[in-house]
Amino acid sequence: MGRFRKTSAGGVVAAAVALVMTISASPAHADDPAPGAVTGRVVTEAPGAVTVNLFTTGGASAGQVRTGTDGSYTFPAVPPGTYKIQYGFLGRFQWSHQKLGFSAADVVAVTSGQSTTVVEETMLLPGVVEVVATDAVSGAPVDAICAGTSEFGQQCGATGGVLRLTNLAAGPHTIQVRSSDGLHARAQVAGVYVVLGQATRVEVSLAPTTAISTTVVDRASGQPVSDVCVLALPMVFHEVDDEACQWGGDNRTDEHGRVTIGELPAAEYTLLAVPEFGEHGVQWVGRRGGVGRQHNALKIQGQAGVANTVPAVKLDPMASITGVIRDAATGEPILGNGCASVVPGLGRYCTDFDGVYTIPNLGPYDWPVQFSYYYPHEPYASIWSGGATDRRQATPVRAGTDVPGQADAALAKTGTRLEIRATTADGQPYNRWLAVRVYNARTGDLIKEFSGQNTPIDGIADQPVRIWYVPESPWAAGWYGGTDFASAKSVRLEGGATKQIKLVLPDPA
Repeated sequence: MGRFRKTSAGGVVAAAVALVMTISASPAHADDPAPGAVTGRVVTEAPGAVTVNLFTTGGASAGQVRTGTDGSYTFPAVPPGTYKIQYGFLGRFQWSHQKLGFSAADVVAVTSGQSTTVVEETMLLPGVVEVVATDAVSGAPVDAICAGTSEFGQQCGATGGVLRLTNLAAGPHTIQVRSSDGLHARAQVAGVYVVLGQATRVEVSLAPTTAISTTVVDRASGQPVSDVCVLALPMVFHEVDDEACQWGGDNRTDEHGRVTIGELPAAEYTLLAVPEFGEHGVQWVGRRGGVGRQHNALKIQGQAGVANTVPAVKLDPMASITGVIRDAATGEPILGNGCASVVPGLGRYCTDFDGVYTIPNLGPYDWPVQFSYYYPHEPYASIWSGGATDRRQATPVRAGTDVPGQADAALAKTGTRLEIRATTADGQPYNRWLAVRVYNARTGDLIKEFSGQNTPIDGIADQPVRIWYVPESPWAAGWYGGTDFASAKSVRLEGGATKQIKLVLPDPA
């Protein structure tokens, strides 16, 4: 205890100052080396500043500067040691001297108190991909193409089948190629490795397709109508896809009413015009005007590599069809869940709380009308106007402009029960989720869709059907008894008897 002595405040401060002076004068800090400097200059193919990054050879960041108007740069205070320099310009990066990776970069040694001048760096030019496009059948060059690293901002127009994609960053890319005239199917090439300052050649063989062009106008005025969705559909199309008329699609008319539907496989087609706004009605395009039945529409023979031009589509005013949908057994209106449509997948218009439906956006033509129940798990069988089981045999209903066309219907809980029992390729029962769609074998129209685990499908009127199924992954979707609709097995449903289907799921491998 006797060694500690109380001191005044002034004595404490004096002792602290003396301690600081002693530390400052220690030999270790007195010998710290002075920093050096790194200077250099970068040459670019276009005006603009280059970002210059300094890294230690261990990979740690040691500073960043930007070049001046003459391309020069300086790191003014760099501790002595060894470094590597990276240059960035317009999204491209390289290392001193014109190297493409950290490990290959030149080492810059910095000496205490000295300025190190780096060899002048010239930025490598962007990478180039030369897309060489040929017709898959004839082998001839294809000039009417667009290509790029995405679906947007593509470069278009080849010369002799060669299209140069410029200003690409180094590294792997997926090149997307499409035809600008719709006469070839689009393709993509993955794993195209781009090197700065070099050209990479990519050869792509494009399958020939057909295309259909037309102009859509108002019948009364002859003025073009924009934003009309035009679909090219074969005679058997199952149902219109939900995204078939999405905004910005290639199948929508421009401000001049023009549209080209391309990349179509060679086949026979009909056109369905779907106006977006409430002035004109939907129509199948006929020879002299709109029609309501696809089988009365103009048939277009699409040949591979051949462009088709169809006379102007003339839109008529919007008309409608209305009516009451009832339960066949009770005669009571089906509230909310009775639905009507004229084209499978184009839209179902369901009943209100009085059992009344209205299809509002039709052209003033004779239309087949399909009636169905909203929830497919209910055993109501869908029918077409006149009590028919398919679209071709339906009794057409005239859509009215001033007074709506009238078509009532009665849905019955009847028809064949369809039991599907699935097994795997090795014979094991498949008791997992399975989605099933049932199509009319003659017209291809969707009749019923269902999903579940070994659940029977009730409510299908007597008719021949074909079945498409979707199991859980890793099993793939497919057609019962075939590889597509045309080759699938036709199953006849009749007499209300239960029909059992034994479905064997192909080996996922």
